Amino acid sequence: MLTRLDTTWLIFAIAAVAMLAYLFSTALQGALRDAGFGVVTNAAIITAGFFAAIYAANSYGTRFDLMSGIFAGLAGAFVLLLMLVLLKAALGRLT
Repeated sequence: MLTRLDTTWLIFAIAAVAMLAYLFSTALQGALRDAGFGVVTNAAIITAGFFAAIYAANSYGTRFDLMSGIFAGLAGAFVLLLMLVLLKAALGRLT
């Protein structure tokens, strides 16, 4: 899915996901407060997790239509954010 995109479409996809991730991460920062990483960093984590999940699934041979790809990307984004927040909380408890 991602490897077949033209460079222009890939840039548009990254920009669209980054904009939506920024909007969501502003609200998420209000909920997480000190447990979060900041608005821009949360948006970068969500964007990276979105595309990493789609790329990882495609490398295993899974092909998506548009809606399935969006849901898989969102799942990967929030699993990555959850793991990093849990890791930050665990490290905060240890120190």
